[in-house]
Amino acid sequence: MKLSMPPEVISQQDLKGLISEVQQYAKWFAHTSVKMRYDKAAGNDDQPAVSPAATQLLNDRAGDGQLTQKSLDELISELKYLEAQTAYLTIILAAPVSNKLKQTLSDWCRTNIDPNILVNFKFNGTILGGMVMVHKSRIFDWSFRRQILSNRAKFPEILRNV
Repeated sequence: MKLSMPPEVISQQDLKGLISEVQQYAKWFAHTSVKMRYDKAAGNDDQPAVSPAATQLLNDRAGDGQLTQKSLDELISELKYLEAQTAYLTIILAAPVSNKLKQTLSDWCRTNIDPNILVNFKFNGTILGGMVMVHKSRIFDWSFRRQILSNRAKFPEILRNV
């Protein structure tokens, strides 16, 4: 089964959190399975809360049947492999990013660059506006600061006309 990146998982941090949630669920599942062998009344009393993305992955993995420890271990392995193989880029903006903007930029990157790309967001007020993208060793700088510094001679003239 080819695992694809859930739309809710935008950054590397989100993916690490998802892996952690599934690992926690697998640990709970293993303990509950052992309890149920000896006491049929043991139930879902201490089931860990999982995010909608993790719930969707677990439901997809279960399919029509029941989850097994083996299928959970395979899911964790696939998620770790996805983490190791997935490309990522960093977008630096002048202010903290809203969730709506994160989702919009992530969707654009997944449509135009790679369906499984992860997008990390940072902010740096010194860029004044615009954005800087970092991918591997390449830097794409569309910041206002770079534009101002590259046109130093024109800047006083522009300020006089404002």
